[in-house]
Amino acid sequence: MNLKIIPVGQGAVQVLIEKEDYSIADIVHKELMNVKHVKFAGVAPPHPLIKTLTIEVSTDSNKPTKALEEALKLSQERVAELLKVAKEIFPQAPTINDESHSKVDSVSEERYESDESSPSTNEQSS
Repeated sequence: MNLKIIPVGQGAVQVLIEKEDYSIADIVHKELMNVKHVKFAGVAPPHPLIKTLTIEVSTDSNKPTKALEEALKLSQERVAELLKVAKEIFPQAPTINDESHSKVDSVSEERYESDESSPSTNEQSS
C-alpha cells in the first residue's frame, strides 16, 4: 500500500492511497466521522481506471494527522472485531496470519490466468 499525506491548508490534509480497494477508504471515513475535532471527512469516488483513493480531512485544530492516526487505530480495532466474529462463524476460513492465506491468493491468480487462456483453447477446438 502506498500512502501519501498532503497538507492542503491549516488543519486539513488530503490522503492518497494507491492500489487499494474503496472499502478501506470507506472504513477510515466512517471512523473519522467519530473522531473529536474532525469537521469534515470525505472520500472522493475513484476513477475505475485509476487505482488511487482520496480521503480529505478537515479539523478545527492544527493536527489533522493526529485525527487521521486516531481514525486508523479505530479502523484497525473495528476490522479486528469483524474478523474475530467471522472466524467464529466460519472457523475454516483462512486468516491473514495463516500461511494458507498466501495459498488462497496464488490459487485465485492461477485460476484467473487459466480463465484467460480458456477462450483461446475453446477457439482452437472449434
